[in-house]
Amino acid sequence: MKTGNELWRFVSRRGLKPLPKTNVSEWADTYAIIPQGNAEPGKWRTSRAPYQREPMNAFTQSGIHRVVAMWAGQMGKSRLMLNVIGRFAHLDPCVIMLVQPTVEMAEDFSKSRIAPMLRDTRVLTNLFLDVKTRDSNNTILSKIFPGGRLIMCGANSPAGLASRPVRVLLCDEVDRFPLSAGTEGDPVGLAAKRMTTFWNRVAGLFSTPTAEGSSRIADEYAKGTQEEWQHQCPGCGEWHLLRHFDMETDSRETENPDGAKVVIVEAVCWRCPDCGKTFEVPLNFTGEG
Repeated sequence: MKTGNELWRFVSRRGLKPLPKTNVSEWADTYAIIPQGNAEPGKWRTSRAPYQREPMNAFTQSGIHRVVAMWAGQMGKSRLMLNVIGRFAHLDPCVIMLVQPTVEMAEDFSKSRIAPMLRDTRVLTNLFLDVKTRDSNNTILSKIFPGGRLIMCGANSPAGLASRPVRVLLCDEVDRFPLSAGTEGDPVGLAAKRMTTFWNRVAGLFSTPTAEGSSRIADEYAKGTQEEWQHQCPGCGEWHLLRHFDMETDSRETENPDGAKVVIVEAVCWRCPDCGKTFEVPLNFTGEG
């Protein structure tokens, strides 16, 4: 039997440790694995898609409670959310809610993205209960881990949005959210109300923008700092936004057997607006890392 002093020393070592200062990109570079079936499976490298670094790290910066990412499709929004989920579940466990436009999309995301991450990322595999275990708290849309839970729901489900307190909220493709969750009102607002009791809460809103004037993500982006990733020219050292009219392509046009025209891009170069030098852009660049 342990004495009171021995128990106190044990609790001090194990239970009173300060929270790790590891940010999301550091966690991802250390632990995250991109599953087979992606363009570049294997160990995650933030340097492969450096524009993802600051949005990821904003989730662990003091004083930031809302992160808005207005991005083009296939640029790594899903991977960013997965890294946020993995980091908090592993190092700073809490209740995390992931909202998709519909319940069906939430179930698909759980099966196609969450399940492979838990299977292939070693530090997460043993944290999460197997969905096949006989536990009513562990389902496709609700996954328990020590100290927290990952809840997935649809923006069209008021019951799912208003179910329990949440510290980390992730809303994917908000421009596809319905204007109201049933008769309960704005789905983002409903979910955000679950966070009011947490001083260290943080919400992430992600989407590809839709029609100008009616885009939710554009409105949210306009309320924030509106930061944009810039590329440093290897020639002159100046920083620039990557704009389509600074790109030069080498392409050729062919026809399919049915007569449809097809443009095949052989090479893409970026021309620096300052020094005028051109630099080749890899054609296999993806947002998955």
